[in-house]
Amino acid sequence: MHFSGTITQRVDGKGRVSIPADFRAVLAEGDPAYDPDTKRLRMRVVYGDPSRKCLEIYTISAFDKILKRVATLPEGSDEREILELFLVSGSEVVEVDADGRTILAQRLRDHMGLPRDGGEAVCAGALDLFRMWTPEEFEAERQRKMAAVKARMAGGGNILKLLPPNPEG
Repeated sequence: MHFSGTITQRVDGKGRVSIPADFRAVLAEGDPAYDPDTKRLRMRVVYGDPSRKCLEIYTISAFDKILKRVATLPEGSDEREILELFLVSGSEVVEVDADGRTILAQRLRDHMGLPRDGGEAVCAGALDLFRMWTPEEFEAERQRKMAAVKARMAGGGNILKLLPPNPEG
């Protein structure tokens, strides 16, 4: 299963937000400690990259794979220290309750640029993760990516041309 689709959710002044049902199903599949009786699950929220005004949300299993890759880098290397700072230190495990709601700490809402009294969050699927943006930041990111697509495909055509060759022929 993968995260796909774009859904806008309300975030209240206390940081409470509902995680879309389709996304919860992916999170549950990727949480080794998920208990279907309690329906409580966990997700890993990454907020450490200062260049991105969004939260990147992974399943527990998907993020564990990333941590294993970071651990293969030589200790003390610039690459490892950067990844440790922005991914490892800049992330936390967040619980989703049985009703599908979670609470985003103020530092997470501040990173996204959400107003203190709440607002809206766009949950955008991206296969192995989903990103949570303010609507304004999401639209700005869409515009940046659209400009990049137009530059790469100046002659026109279908965006499916960006895919690698199909290994099945």
